[in-house]
Amino acid sequence: MAERGKARYTRVSAGSNTLVKSGSGTLYGLTYEAPDGAIFLMVDGLNLGAVPDLNAEPAGTVIRFSVGSNTGNRQWSDDQAYSPGIGFNTGLVYAATSNARGTIRWE
Repeated sequence: MAERGKARYTRVSAGSNTLVKSGSGTLYGLTYEAPDGAIFLMVDGLNLGAVPDLNAEPAGTVIRFSVGSNTGNRQWSDDQAYSPGIGFNTGLVYAATSNARGTIRWE
């Protein structure tokens, strides 16, 4: 039996299409480091394809946002907390601009 009530953390430094978790679960937060204009997308699914379109919101989008302009500097976020959490059913797939990094908090 899986342990419940304990958040997991996944650090993703690859840009496109990373399966964080298959099956149902909850997204609790995201902390990121990214350049101006970076886009983050998380989808309830198992795969976004080899080249996901970050400018669109596909069916099952859990969260999508872009990083605003900060005069060409990299930006670090405080924890983007989603309380009490955002549920997903099929799985959680993460995609982002290639030079963005994210730490995803999920269960």
